[in-house]
Amino acid sequence: MKIRIVLLAALCGLLACAPAAAKSHAPVKHAPAKKAEPAADHETVNVPGKVIKEPNAFHGTKWGTPMAAVADLKVVEKDGQAAYATVEGVVYRIADAFLSNVVYGFCQDKFAAVMVEYKGRKAHDAIRKFLEAKYTPALEVEGRPDDLGWPIGNVLIRMEFSKEKDSGTLSYFYQPLYTACAGPGGTAAQ
Repeated sequence: MKIRIVLLAALCGLLACAPAAAKSHAPVKHAPAKKAEPAADHETVNVPGKVIKEPNAFHGTKWGTPMAAVADLKVVEKDGQAAYATVEGVVYRIADAFLSNVVYGFCQDKFAAVMVEYKGRKAHDAIRKFLEAKYTPALEVEGRPDDLGWPIGNVLIRMEFSKEKDSGTLSYFYQPLYTACAGPGGTAAQ
């Protein structure tokens, strides 16, 4: 019985001393997390967990680059203020997919869009995974899983795959420049 009383007294003493001990030691303060450098609103997209920079170029050609500054271009179509051009023999690669038939879109002589083709479901899936890892999960256009979009700041990335043709297109549109030529006749839509 004496052992129980001694143990009970010791336990009560510890419980009584614990708040006093807690007050005598300052709580550990953690350094505040570093905030990401704020960028211009038109260059970033906030997604929970990460800040995404919009693409400012396609394979080294920056949006707004004059047509004359892109080497080896051959104009294949003109429509009002819009012009479409290709470079013979150029093949780009994204992830494990090879892109062919590159068409550069210019509005008022400034680089504003690009469209490329790819072959096969494997290429489609590789490009999609690459873009989703770099930006965000794709948005399905009107519930069609093979018609995808990524609105990233001022850039709209589109991907469309045709099961019948076993091929697809990947397009980037720089909205501030492209919109002026997106309507009929290469003019702004009314």
